[in-house]
Amino acid sequence: MSGCANLNKPAPKSNPNLPKVSEFKAYPDRNSMALFWKPIPQINGYYIQRYNPKNHKWIQIATINDSFKSIYVDTNLKPNTTYIYRIATFNKEGIPSLAVETRQKTLPPMSPVIPLEAKPLTKGVVKIVFRPHQNERVNKYIIERFNDEKAKWEEIATLSSRLNVEYIDKNLIDGKIYKYRIFAVSFDKIKSLPSKTIIVSTYPKPPVITNLKATVNLPKQIKLTWTPVKNAKYYKIYRSDYSSGPFNFYKTSKEPVFIDKINKDGVVKYYKVTAISIHDTESLLKDSPVVMGETLPKPAKPIVSTNLSNNQVEFIFTSSDNRAAKYLIIKKEKEGLFKSNIHKFITNKNNFIDKINPKKRYKYEIYEIDKYGLISNEPAIVEIGG
Repeated sequence: MSGCANLNKPAPKSNPNLPKVSEFKAYPDRNSMALFWKPIPQINGYYIQRYNPKNHKWIQIATINDSFKSIYVDTNLKPNTTYIYRIATFNKEGIPSLAVETRQKTLPPMSPVIPLEAKPLTKGVVKIVFRPHQNERVNKYIIERFNDEKAKWEEIATLSSRLNVEYIDKNLIDGKIYKYRIFAVSFDKIKSLPSKTIIVSTYPKPPVITNLKATVNLPKQIKLTWTPVKNAKYYKIYRSDYSSGPFNFYKTSKEPVFIDKINKDGVVKYYKVTAISIHDTESLLKDSPVVMGETLPKPAKPIVSTNLSNNQVEFIFTSSDNRAAKYLIIKKEKEGLFKSNIHKFITNKNNFIDKINPKKRYKYEIYEIDKYGLISNEPAIVEIGG
């Protein structure tokens, strides 16, 4: 039974006097074909061939050395495909009889899985639910997701059991559209047609914070404000000592305002703020604007001029930073080589008159005090007498 393109022509070297197989039939499955015939005990066996339409040749797929056999199953076939077979008996010398042919089409593929629901659950998580396949021979499902970068479908999960019809995909990118498809697979590894493409988007990121502002004029604290984001669950505040970062997570706020209590004067900090949605997605930190805030520095030392007479001195104060609410005057009156009498005065006026003894030596230290009670680091110093 060597190859031959004419299906009706018997194989070369066939012996027409040998008994031929009768009642040769094919019964299809989706990926296999069962061949049946009426056995002929007086021969030595059977040759079975399958026609290959690609090269127009017959391929011998089985040699059965048992004349009583009457069934052969051809496997690893394609669904919904017509296959042509022929069978011949052979004698003890291996010479075949005339061949008998049959043709049959394998069953179509299993029907596709029917998706029921696809929705996002929370940040980076989507859920897919589908109908259990009606074929009870199904024992698992294959889930595929389309890879946009590689432009191909990739297997991401296998679900065992025909009734396991729920899949939750995690660690996904916020605000991205994902495509999925599902295959049912039977116990004998028959794969269904793919389900229709399931399209679902993860929850998007909230918009980037706008109108972020930070104070530079509050004592020992910095106040941040920004425009509220719709449906924001809360906000994250990131802080750095440098405008270029790095920005580390610092605090949270449920309202579009945050007060950073630093308890130091003249401290500079840089901030970024992100919004967290009700689905726990976060606006892009890298796109968030940077704002500088500063706690109020201590006041500058005052500018002091004096008018001196025989028994009194008048001090006239000028605030160089216009922050003076009052002035602290510390008077040190020299008494001997190592002793001084110290007197303190506070005035909210721009001048101060003090009585003095022209024969004594005095040292005045004048500090500016602002409305928050912050005192200048350095005093203006005035020395009289001596």
